[in-house]
Amino acid sequence: YKEDLEETLLSDTREYYARKSQEWIETDSTPAYLLKAEAALDEERARVFNYLNGETEDKLLKVVMEELLEKQETTLLEREGSGCAMLLANDKYDDLSRMYRLFSRVPNGLLPMAKIVQAHIEHMGGEVINQREARINEEGEKDSNQDPNFVKALLSLHDKCVGVVNAQFEKNSLFHKALKEAFVEFVNKDVGKYKNADLLSSFCDRVLKKGGEKLSDTEVEDHLEKVVNLFTYLTDKDLFAEIYRNQLAKRLLNARSSSDDWEKLMIGKLKHRCGAQFTGKMEGMLNDLAVGVDHQKEFLEHLKSKSSSAGAASAGVSPLGPGSKMAPEDFSVKVLTTGYWPSYQQ
Repeated sequence: YKEDLEETLLSDTREYYARKSQEWIETDSTPAYLLKAEAALDEERARVFNYLNGETEDKLLKVVMEELLEKQETTLLEREGSGCAMLLANDKYDDLSRMYRLFSRVPNGLLPMAKIVQAHIEHMGGEVINQREARINEEGEKDSNQDPNFVKALLSLHDKCVGVVNAQFEKNSLFHKALKEAFVEFVNKDVGKYKNADLLSSFCDRVLKKGGEKLSDTEVEDHLEKVVNLFTYLTDKDLFAEIYRNQLAKRLLNARSSSDDWEKLMIGKLKHRCGAQFTGKMEGMLNDLAVGVDHQKEFLEHLKSKSSSAGAASAGVSPLGPGSKMAPEDFSVKVLTTGYWPSYQQ
């Protein structure tokens, strides 16, 4: 069987698909070529099942893949107008899935594809950076650490890229690595006098403070999760922590925070990615105010009990002391732990 049939079959199959690959590469776009390649593999698999010994299948398919895919990979991936980069730019998800399935069967076939994906993501991210730069330098927009449109553009790009990596590239580690390296490249490109760490932290401030972004509870959690995903690409995470802690202090001390639960949620997400030491001071700030609420309640109850005494009532003396006109419900003290809270110049 092997000498009289299999060896000749494999040789003739190689010659046949070598001719076919040259014909198809000259006339077809990359998606059309890959459709034909996929069909050829299915036909050869069926032929083995129907007429040949099952041991021949792997050998036969290896020959077909070498001629149709391995030898033409660079041309197919880099072809102008229909290559991998163009499929990404035009959201051709079915074609990208087919490209991934086919080249995943070629030895080291996904590495060149991952490099193209990384370059494409870097290009898309660079465009977002360039748009912010153009608004500041050419359109006269004021340079500010408040640029929600810029942050939302980064979040949207990240969502899209993660979706493609997870769906079309089946969460393959090569493509996750390509995505990470691409985002690290442009997320750390600062434009103007404010660093991207400041812009990300200020966007969180808008989400978490009263009167900021108008979002539902689900949307708040979703936005915070997405911002933390971008945060992981920052090289200067300590700068983000410093800015975030200052903004957190202002929200807490000025009673501008929309929800303690959301504050804890965000700090928990940062803690999960960077460890307890990274968020220790932030957690301490929240704990100070939580303890302060209990102390304030006890103190107000103490004042009320004194003000209800007959002597104080008849004399009209404030429980805070002679000459004081402050009502108990207006009296508030916050005891803060040194080291947790940022210091401000007087």
